[in-house]
Amino acid sequence: MSQNTLIVSNWKMNFNFIQAKNLVTNLKNIKYNKAKLINVICPQFLLLPTLNKILPKSDFILGAQDFHYDLNGPYTGDTSIELVKYYNCKYSIIGHSERRTFHNESNSTIKKKVRLCLDNFIIPILCVGESIEQRKENIYKEYILKQLKECLQKITCEELVVAYEPIWSIGTGIIPTVEDIVEISELIFAFLEDKKINKFKILYGGSVNSSNFNEINSIGKINGALIGGSSLKIDEMEKILTSC
Repeated sequence: MSQNTLIVSNWKMNFNFIQAKNLVTNLKNIKYNKAKLINVICPQFLLLPTLNKILPKSDFILGAQDFHYDLNGPYTGDTSIELVKYYNCKYSIIGHSERRTFHNESNSTIKKKVRLCLDNFIIPILCVGESIEQRKENIYKEYILKQLKECLQKITCEELVVAYEPIWSIGTGIIPTVEDIVEISELIFAFLEDKKINKFKILYGGSVNSSNFNEINSIGKINGALIGGSSLKIDEMEKILTSC
């Protein structure tokens, strides 16, 4: 398990070109410990060419929010991993709950994307997490293990990131207790160690902000955060980056 802190900004479907450039310009002016922090930005696809030109490669890494599991084909509206690679994406979010919900992505579909990531030397950020109903019914651990098993079945990889994102926390401002996050991070850690993955990180995602980041990031088996809404705000990102 690697110890450098990984910050992944998931901009989702936000920002036009001017807004993206303004945020990146401000981010470049923040002084933080770049030796201890990996800073990944995952924008909309059409922002990738512009950000690839203006991001200083020593400070930021580009990531994708998704791609299709086939190399090419009759998939209107989808984007191929070839183009993601062309714009120097080193990471890709895979299986985010919004993709699972709004695009009906199954674990088998996500497994294909994880495999394609690894075949193309892109580090997958595999998202797992339960609904509030599954937590109330006390089946959340079994559900998360099922996601991990089915998304990584018969896959061998050297490096992987798993992001725990409880669905009920995303965008709601509600986060699990530290004990809850510890429980799931230990569950994920044990699973990944059992699969003998040499390098892996475990992130937490879901209503992360500058007020709760330090407490979350201090959890022993957490190596950073997948950040949504707060990643769009320069004051929030400055507090998060400089606290690492």
